[in-house]
Amino acid sequence: MAIDMTSLMEAAIKSGALGQVSSMLGVDEKSAESAIEVVMPMLLKGMQGQAQNKETQQGFMQALLDHSKDDTDDLQKAVKNVDVVDGAKIVNHLLKGTEQEEVAAKAKKKSGIDTKTIIKLMAILAPILMSKMGKQAQTETAKTSSSDMVKVVGGLLDGFDAKDVVNILGMFVK
Repeated sequence: MAIDMTSLMEAAIKSGALGQVSSMLGVDEKSAESAIEVVMPMLLKGMQGQAQNKETQQGFMQALLDHSKDDTDDLQKAVKNVDVVDGAKIVNHLLKGTEQEEVAAKAKKKSGIDTKTIIKLMAILAPILMSKMGKQAQTETAKTSSSDMVKVVGGLLDGFDAKDVVNILGMFVK
């Protein structure tokens, strides 16, 4: 069981979400795409860490459930209406200490976008990822008749790899 990044991708391709993100950041789409290539796997790695850590697991699962109620079916609309303040809080949970700055520095080097804008990009993406992950985890939990959403989320994130990042990026292009 792996997170279905292909479906997520196709939805974003149709929606024009990359254009919406780049417009919100005041950067061109190519630069936004380059930054997302660096940021996305790190956010997902942070999600994996939260799901696996016994101290953060319960709060993370509740956050997934809360965000699963967010309307992200129309990704362009979701990007437009994203709560960046909430997104920044999510990023603070996912990327501890200096991780945020390290990710932003790597993304800056690859994209040419300034660090402050990269941090805003992470705050835009984080709530949408939480919503998509929460919805998929609920669906998978129901399919397997499992009451252990932690195992389901772990399975979704364990199946995530570099190919999925490429697929996610594809969804923002167009």
